[in-house]
Amino acid sequence: MSRRHLHNLCALLGDDLDVERARDEYLASLDADDGLAVLLIPRDEIVAAATARPPVPRCDRCGARLPRKRHRCSRCGLRQT
Repeated sequence: MSRRHLHNLCALLGDDLDVERARDEYLASLDADDGLAVLLIPRDEIVAAATARPPVPRCDRCGARLPRKRHRCSRCGLRQT
């Protein structure tokens, strides 16, 4: 199993922790070998890794992901406090 795949799956999970939706979305961008590796990652392991990560900061106005060190949204320009 590749930690890269696990990390990318965790990034695609929303607040609802819908593993199958995130997996389907991620599989669309992979070739057959990588897709098989992703399918072999157990659902429980994906959920555990996603809940162990700190929440991703998001813009209050548009919901875009914010880098940890930026204080202004690059999409809508709202200054974050």
